[in-house]
Amino acid sequence: MDTFRPLSAQQVKELDQRVRIEHVWSSNAIEGNTLTRYETASILNTGMTVHGVPVKDVLETLDLNEAYEYMMTLASQKTPLSSTLIRTLNRIVTLQTTTDKANAGVYRILAAWPYGSEDKPYVAPFDIAPQMDDLMTWSRTAQNDRHPVQYAADLHQKFVSIHPFADGNGRTARLLMNMALTQAGYPVINVQPDKEARTAYMEALATSRETGDLEPFESLIIKYVRETLNERISILQLNEKNQNDAKNDIDEHFEKFLKERKQKK
Repeated sequence: MDTFRPLSAQQVKELDQRVRIEHVWSSNAIEGNTLTRYETASILNTGMTVHGVPVKDVLETLDLNEAYEYMMTLASQKTPLSSTLIRTLNRIVTLQTTTDKANAGVYRILAAWPYGSEDKPYVAPFDIAPQMDDLMTWSRTAQNDRHPVQYAADLHQKFVSIHPFADGNGRTARLLMNMALTQAGYPVINVQPDKEARTAYMEALATSRETGDLEPFESLIIKYVRETLNERISILQLNEKNQNDAKNDIDEHFEKFLKERKQKK
């Protein structure tokens, strides 16, 4: 990527905006939000609500957008991972939609399990705080010892396996993963919410949690990172080609135009 001409500030801004909208749409859709990509973009770009959609879906969009922007600020500042950071992200994610606002960003006190898998509960409530402390200790070592993509995937997987909050765990996990990727210089990745991609994502998470083998989920995230990197490289290649083509095509004519304009003056 570094071998290509960088994008202009305006191009970077537009690309970042599209990635942000894609993240908000896809991450919410994985959790059951019914807004389309177009409806999500309309709300975030224009501030206009969409007729006939649930208010909760709109509020989830606004909350996750704010949480994403906060995550990117943390990433740009190289903010170390902490339980306070995670609690804050979760509180922003669920700010306007949780039915129990006092407990947004607060560890749950009741048992929780994946949908339809009551026999496979997440970490018991009394074990959440110590396991989150262990996660913080693990992250300080793993961030230095593991490949950045492997670390980001494992952070997501370990956090979801604890499932510390009553709501917003998936969205918070994907923000944490992307914060780790961004801090290491990788682009944001967005897990897709279509049936096939969502099933592969959920099954990889379940397999890693039930067996302790992190490789299935790591492989899935590696695939997303490679695809995103290749897409970004393609954009840079196209930009450089377009810039060179334009320069070769118009330089001579533009210089002639400038010369004629100067003569007229």
